[in-house]
Formats: sequence, structure tokens, C-alpha cells
Amino acid sequence: MRNFFNTQQLIEDMVHEKIVPGVNYALISKQQTNRVTLGAASFLPNQQQLSPNAVYDLASLTKVLGTLNVCLQLYQQGKLNFSESVQEFLPDFSDHRVRLFHLLTHTSGIRGWIPHRNRLTADELINAIVHLPVTDEFEKRMRYADTNFILLGLVLEKIYHRPVQSIIQDQILRPMRLTSTSFHPDPQACLPTALVKQEILQGRPHDPKARQLGNHCGSAGLFSTLPDLLVFAGAYLGLNNRLPIKQTLLADLFDIKTNHQVKPRSWGWNLLFDPQYHYPIIYHTGYTGTLLIFDRVRQTGLILLTNRVNPSGHNQVFLAMRKQIINAFLKENCAY
Repeated sequence: MRNFFNTQQLIEDMVHEKIVPGVNYALISKQQTNRVTLGAASFLPNQQQLSPNAVYDLASLTKVLGTLNVCLQLYQQGKLNFSESVQEFLPDFSDHRVRLFHLLTHTSGIRGWIPHRNRLTADELINAIVHLPVTDEFEKRMRYADTNFILLGLVLEKIYHRPVQSIIQDQILRPMRLTSTSFHPDPQACLPTALVKQEILQGRPHDPKARQLGNHCGSAGLFSTLPDLLVFAGAYLGLNNRLPIKQTLLADLFDIKTNHQVKPRSWGWNLLFDPQYHYPIIYHTGYTGTLLIFDRVRQTGLILLTNRVNPSGHNQVFLAMRKQIINAFLKENCAY
């Protein structure tokens, strides 16, 4: 087992310094997985002991664990090749140039302000998103945005004729035989997140668009536990076949899918690079305080789960600490 002492120390310092209420994390290698639970379930409404099986709001990890994986299934079945125009599936979309791979790599250039967004119904919000303009950033800049994966979810709905979250449940989660990963968790098993309008969210997505769109949201809304995420980790690292996608296609995620003019990114996943040999490592974060890093070459990884938005998302110290944790993992990962 690699020595991730500094990585562990930084993670656990967040609890000791009360930057987050508690953490569930795992440092993974082919030989051994080190799982740790430390701290409390929340600051508000109370500080109960954190469970090793606590259910977390994964936020944007929904994009890569859910929506992307359905897209990859269609790709391996020859039903999509990601060069299809978004307009082919969503005729009201404004620009014929935007392809599915632009959404997958966040290079679509789609931007725009939606007035009174939080007051809109689900149908009104979907209509506003479909009609957002494509800016001059198209293909010139990688700008991460929920919009891209909300649109991908709508594309999947046109193909399957069902809400995207139902598609993910049937195509990905159920075949994986996961026990605690769901869009509709038991609220009592979930960690409390933010205080919103004098109410602590628990078992409801922290992301306001996910609450508005309900089962039509492909960008957020998924809940899970450390044990279930370890099943995903094993699949991405080539250690199990539980994810219903071929290992050759999963291996292909560990590659740059953007052109050389923009920030490197894979389909869905962000990329880090091994400090020693400079090969790609996939990672993704969630606003609520979640993080996945997977190195397929060394078959190592990090899963970090916190509810750093309890009681408020204005937690900039966490973001700085997360960057230190990522850098420490990269350094210690290639030390042996």
C-alpha cells in the first residue's frame, strides 16, 4: 500500500479544524483499500456521530456516474458516436454547430442569464435552458457548466422516452446492484446539507436546479455512500466489471478529448496529470464537498465525501484545502 500520510493528514485536519463536520474517505490501491470515517454528521441541526454508511448528496458527481455512463452505453452499442448535433434531438435548440461531444467536454460555448430562474417551473426552466445562446467561446474555451449535462439528460430522454433519472436508475444503478445509491433516498439516512429558507435540506438535492427539475435533471440529484462509490472506483480502475460498460471504453476515458487550444478534459471528467510520467488521471468534484480521483495506470484512487455546505456553501477554506489534498495525493501517488 502506498503511503498517503500527508493526504490523510490534510483530510483529517479539515475535521479537527472544523472546516467540515466530518469525512468519509477511502484511499484505494490494487492491494488494499484504506477506509476512514471521522467526525460528526453535521454542524446543524446537531452533531451526531458520523456513520461509515452515511448517505451523501453527490451533487455534480451525478454527471459522470449517471448521465455520462448512459451516454457511454449508447456509444458502445453504436447508437451514438457523440458527433450528433444537439438539434437532432432538441429541435428548438438554437445552434446547429453544437454536437454532443461539445456538451460532454464543456466546450459548447452555451452561456446566458436566465431571469428569475428560481421562480420557474420545471418546464419553464427546461425551455429557458434549451434557448440559451451559444457564445463566441464555442470550441475556444472549456467552461464547466451544469447546462451541458442538463441538455445531455434531455437528449437521453428523447432517446428513451423517460425521465433521465429513471434512465440512470435502470441502465446503470440497478445492474450494478448498488444498495444505497439513489435519486430518492431515505431522508433519515442522509446527511443534512445547507440551511435554505430556515430549513435544513436533508435527502433533497442541495442544487436548486436539481430541486426544480426533479427527475429531469442530468447534472445533479444523486445520493450515495462510500461503500457504493468503492464499487464505481473498482470499475474505473479495472478491478471489477460491475459497471455495465466495457473496460476498453472505460480505459478510453483516461485520455484528452478536447482540442489542443483549450483546457484538457475527457468526456465528462476533468483531468489531472501524473507528476512523474504525465499521463492523464480522471477526477471530478461536487459542490457539496465530494471528490473522486482515479489513476488507472497505478490502479489507485481517492474518494472524499464531506457535507461542507452544512450549514452554508460559503466555505472557501474547504476549496483551498481540497486543492492541497489533490496535490498531496498526486505527489504521494507517484512516490513508489
